[in-house]
Formats: sequence, C-alpha cells, structure tokens
Amino acid sequence: MSTKKVLTPRSQRKREQILAAASELFMSQGYMTSMDLIAEQAGVSKQTVYSHFKTKDDLFDTCIRAKCVAAEFTETALDHSLPIREFLCQFAYRFQAMLLSTEAVLMFRTAISQIDNHPDLAKTYLAAGPEATVILLVQFLELKQQQGIIAIPENMTLEQAAMQLLLMWHGKAVYWRYLGQETQELETELHHYLDACVDLFLAGYQVDN
Repeated sequence: MSTKKVLTPRSQRKREQILAAASELFMSQGYMTSMDLIAEQAGVSKQTVYSHFKTKDDLFDTCIRAKCVAAEFTETALDHSLPIREFLCQFAYRFQAMLLSTEAVLMFRTAISQIDNHPDLAKTYLAAGPEATVILLVQFLELKQQQGIIAIPENMTLEQAAMQLLLMWHGKAVYWRYLGQETQELETELHHYLDACVDLFLAGYQVDN
C-alpha cells in the first residue's frame, strides 16, 4: 500500500513555484517549453522540478487539475445536499466560467497543437479535465437516481446523461472563445442559457412527484 508523500512547507512552496511557472509557460509558449526554462522561471534547479514531477506530462496534468481546484470545481467544493436544479445550475456556472478562462483556453489549444507530434498529451488533457468533470457529474446523478429524483432510461448510461449536460453547457460562448472569437454575451445571458439547459435535462429525466 502506497502512501502520499508529505511535503515540508519549504518543499510545498517550491512545488507551487514550479506549478505557477509551468502554467505560465505552457500558456505562453505551448508544450514545447522546456523543463530547464520552467526550472529557471520557478527559481529552482531542474533536479528539484523532477523530484516533484517525473515527466512534463505529469506537470501538464497537474497544472490542469490545479486549475479545477482553483475554480472550486472539485467534489469537496460541490454541495450535493442542494436541490437538484440549484446544484446543476451552480455546476453549470462554474463549469462554463472555467472553460471560458484564459488559462483553460490556452491549455486546450496547447493540447490540440500537439496532437500530431505528441498524441498522448491530448489523453493527459482529457483525463485531467473533461473526464474528471464527467466523473464529478456522474457521481451526483447516480446519487439522485438512487434517491428516486431522476430516472435515466435503461438504454442510456449515467455517463451519457452527464455528457449531454456538459456538451450543452459549452454553448456558443465556449466554442467561439476557443477559436479566438467573442459572442459579446453578458453573464446574465450566459446564465439564462445554462438554466434553460438544466430545465431541458430535468424535463426529460426528473421523476414527477
């Protein structure tokens, strides 16, 4: 049985310096940035970088997961006790806001830019971002199905139901932003759209009381 290594305060600070430097360089230079440059910008030795992250893929993965934590988009930050509509609307607001952030857009473009030369990077991106988000939503939907609040059809999986919502929640704003364009939508307009997506989902799957 493996145990998680406990970092000293000094070591934790160095890890945070490395993550900050790596995130900035991945966004400004893409995946071609070097571990040497990351170490230099973080103010640590390359050996220190490798003591925390075995590969550049590991570092890229951690940068994406750190973005989710910073956006309070983790299991512990989500209140499963909320009424289903309120929970899903809050989930949607956080999810879309995270996708629209400059960091998320640039990380996505970094993964896309390396598909031909470094296809495993796309897998790393999917595992750290989209797949982790699907798991969070599936866990909530499974709980609500067990409570008899929703009923997903037998010919459909909870993962497929979660994907329905997540893809709707991208909306025009996300796809336009990823292509360098803006929709000029106000936050209230974005939220109205997301609310409508939730209502459409619940109209199909919520059990009538």
